[in-house]
Amino acid sequence: MNIEDYKLYLNYRIFLKAKFKGYLKTAFNQNELAGNNFENNDFYEALKTEAESEINLLDKFKIIPVKTSRLINYFGRKSLNPALPQFLHIYGRDDLFDAAGILESKIRSAQGIFLTSSRFEGAKIYKPSADILNSLYSYLSDGSGNPKFDFICIGTNSEAEIEFIRKFSEKFFLIVLPSSSLINLTPLNLNKIEQGLLHISAFDPFSKNSKYGFALRNSLAFHLSREVAVFYLSQKSSLSALIKKFQNAGKKVKIFEVESHSGSDTGFPFPVNSRKNICGNNIRQHDAIQQFIINSLEKENIAIDNLLKLSNIKFNADDKEIMKAISILEINSEIERCPGGIIKKL
Repeated sequence: MNIEDYKLYLNYRIFLKAKFKGYLKTAFNQNELAGNNFENNDFYEALKTEAESEINLLDKFKIIPVKTSRLINYFGRKSLNPALPQFLHIYGRDDLFDAAGILESKIRSAQGIFLTSSRFEGAKIYKPSADILNSLYSYLSDGSGNPKFDFICIGTNSEAEIEFIRKFSEKFFLIVLPSSSLINLTPLNLNKIEQGLLHISAFDPFSKNSKYGFALRNSLAFHLSREVAVFYLSQKSSLSALIKKFQNAGKKVKIFEVESHSGSDTGFPFPVNSRKNICGNNIRQHDAIQQFIINSLEKENIAIDNLLKLSNIKFNADDKEIMKAISILEINSEIERCPGGIIKKL
């Protein structure tokens, strides 16, 4: 980082600390973070040493902060929820970086493909066959064997992704998108099959709350990719919400294997717990709590704690039962859980 970027990132880390400790009463924009208006606060010097220690630790592990806007077009107000942070954190081979940071000519917004998979097939962990892996390789390549995409975004949370990395990591430029802290992916702990890959994380490396790790990972994947390819999609996969987001944005979705069920699979890849009205439109069946949640979100987004309170008052139900209803609606791609504990209707 140059001096200007270092100062902005230092102030960003101080801002996060001040917000967490309750020192902030006013919102600061990016210009104010870089200026005296922010630095003149009483808490600034007290938190500066802590922030500098964090930056030194990132430097030790060769984790580089990069402005999100450098890699993603239209970052900011036009960015879809969940909102991405001001900085992304990157770890990878030295040859992937230049003096200014990441090679932006190699990583351009919406020029990649996101490769993912449901983890379980029935009660077993899903592992793709050789035929599926070869079909995917053909799909990702042109007729001459060259990649059709600038890069492939991939997680390592499923056997399908790991198998792809083992077989094709030398043929494609792969970017791992972790859903947890990069501090935990240092060279000492990093899985051997991931060591040669580039890691980009939207999750703050010093955050102790990983509740929204996957939501941030998926949002980053959406912005970096123009398409999503799914090894295997189960009927109750939470990937349905991500697939719907890609489709609503006009981005292509390619699914290689789908969970087979006896009976109709109308409407799949979205869950098939639905019936058709006389016009042929899908109508999902909700229980009373699910319908109340949907109705409550019609006009505005609601924090999950407030939604629990409203549902408790209405039905005198315990939190476990309400959270189950929320999870079902989320699986059915009807609602989305966003950072900050906010629930919104899709």
